[in-house]
Amino acid sequence: MEEILTGKEGERHFLLGNEAIVRGALEAGVDIAALYPGTPMSEIGDVFHALARSLRDKGEEPSFYFEWSANEKVSLDECIAASLSGLRALCPMKAQGFNVASDSFLDYLTACNLVETDIKGGLVFICADDPGGTSSVNEQDDRYISIIADVPMLEPSNCQEMKDMTAKAFDIAEEIHLPIFLRTVNTVNLSRGDLVFGKLGVPRRKGEIKGVPLSFDRTRCHANILKKMEKAKELSEKSEYNRVIKFDGAKTGKKIGVVASSISISYAEEIIRELGVETELLALGFTNPLPEKLCKDFIGRFDELVIVEELSPFLETQFLKMAHEISARARIWGKETGHFPRAGQYRLETVAEPLARVFGVDNPIPRLEGPEIAVAARSLTNCPGCPHRNTYYAIKQIVPEDAIFANDQGCYLLGGLEPYKMSHAQYSMGASIGLACGFHQATDKPAIAYIGDSTFFHNGMSPLANAVHHNYDITVVVMDNGATAMSGFQMHPGTDRDAMCREAIPIKIEDVARGLGATFVEVVNPNNIEEAKDVFKRAIAHSGVSVVVSKALCRLMDTREKRRQGLEIPAYKVDQEKCDQCKICIDVYACPAFYEAAGKIYIDDIQCTGCGVCQGICPVGAIIELGAENG
Repeated sequence: MEEILTGKEGERHFLLGNEAIVRGALEAGVDIAALYPGTPMSEIGDVFHALARSLRDKGEEPSFYFEWSANEKVSLDECIAASLSGLRALCPMKAQGFNVASDSFLDYLTACNLVETDIKGGLVFICADDPGGTSSVNEQDDRYISIIADVPMLEPSNCQEMKDMTAKAFDIAEEIHLPIFLRTVNTVNLSRGDLVFGKLGVPRRKGEIKGVPLSFDRTRCHANILKKMEKAKELSEKSEYNRVIKFDGAKTGKKIGVVASSISISYAEEIIRELGVETELLALGFTNPLPEKLCKDFIGRFDELVIVEELSPFLETQFLKMAHEISARARIWGKETGHFPRAGQYRLETVAEPLARVFGVDNPIPRLEGPEIAVAARSLTNCPGCPHRNTYYAIKQIVPEDAIFANDQGCYLLGGLEPYKMSHAQYSMGASIGLACGFHQATDKPAIAYIGDSTFFHNGMSPLANAVHHNYDITVVVMDNGATAMSGFQMHPGTDRDAMCREAIPIKIEDVARGLGATFVEVVNPNNIEEAKDVFKRAIAHSGVSVVVSKALCRLMDTREKRRQGLEIPAYKVDQEKCDQCKICIDVYACPAFYEAAGKIYIDDIQCTGCGVCQGICPVGAIIELGAENG
């Protein structure tokens, strides 16, 4: 990873797409980067953090400032302020993170687009979409945001463009005084590629802002933005990222062109070469505003056009409009004609079949039909030793049968699956507390909200204040494992270090809950099942809002730290003479370190993390410690 900071101009390196973004920002001389972590772009923050740590270990001061912010809106507001002060700022987030930041993103463009408060430092906003929803609650297509907000959009198709477009975006932002919307997709974020480095930039370090210009002439501000977008259209027309790629090959009897953007460019290029046909590919990387003249010229040269893009028909709709405007004869094939799916992540075979059909040639990548292989069904579950499992187990033992559960975003959402099934609804960050309020109001039944420590700071305090103010009879369980674990163990406002590896002020969740007026607030270690059961029982019986901070370090972090320190990790086994095959450890507690073979229960010593909680779960005391083995 050091090469991201030390690599010289002209050198070739093999980087992850997210790593390439960081290098591009450094080549632009970025001053500030702020984000809330979330797949598929979490590694952007991880790299900035690792570089800051490496420099500080050497006694050097990083040239940039980086932070993991409490949420996406906070990170964007900080980056906006830096930009207005003349500094270059980078604000990445996953697609759903934009939903949180959208208030600031859409409003500040109008409020801050007078000459007096123009964008002086380049602001690059990265939105990482997740076609297929592999790590998200949906697969929303955020390209339309660039149209709604009237901001230029770039879409890289490979790792080289991830770096180059990031660096170039800062220059464009400062040239037209608008933020740049860099839209990426999971395939490019998380793939590796060979790329050539440019020269590292020099940060400006210190910004300045003068005066307090206030205007309510929103029409004037909007008109100013539209004027800037006209300049952006000129840049799009001559951009190196909008180009025509010609392919020699067999003539098919009709002139067919292909249009693609983002990762679909890479897929289309490869498939066209496999097809061996003569055609042209309009590869679009500067996709808002589109280079209208280039696009219309391209449309006019062909009898048929194939539009290749993941998710929504963003390009297709605009090409249909442009074709109509010039009365073009070209027929356009895409999603509206059923050639390409609107849902799901594309692969080579997704693109191959429709292109082969339009060109009238054999599909070079047929779908392979293999024999059906019986694979044992395996549900998602928390890691062995995870304290969240202990929280769910303790509550399951004492909760009323008619209780309603509202869950949130994080590792703990797996409690909604078998065997616990303790989630009637879950969707967005911080929604659980509001859901619990609504469920209790609608049903008058006990309602329990689960929320993580990082999620609580992200978007849990406002709904808790609302619950206290309206005196809802709900229980809020904050599952505090000491980090933003699901995204990669990043720091949050409850930790004692920040992303720049400096001492930070840790905020205690229980203090926040008391400050917001909750009258029942207790902290419990869920690894002590009996104590946890007592606390949860009293919390649920409490009239009004009760808050329990179920606090135990993520077992992965705990085990890693013990191994780093050379400490011993206990090992356990099942005493076969005592075991009565009740299977509570497998079917009820559901720790994946337990397994059944030949009618007996065993502990997988590779998976077991030595937490020892299972000793208190077993009703016959059949789980015994072998002694400590060095980890």
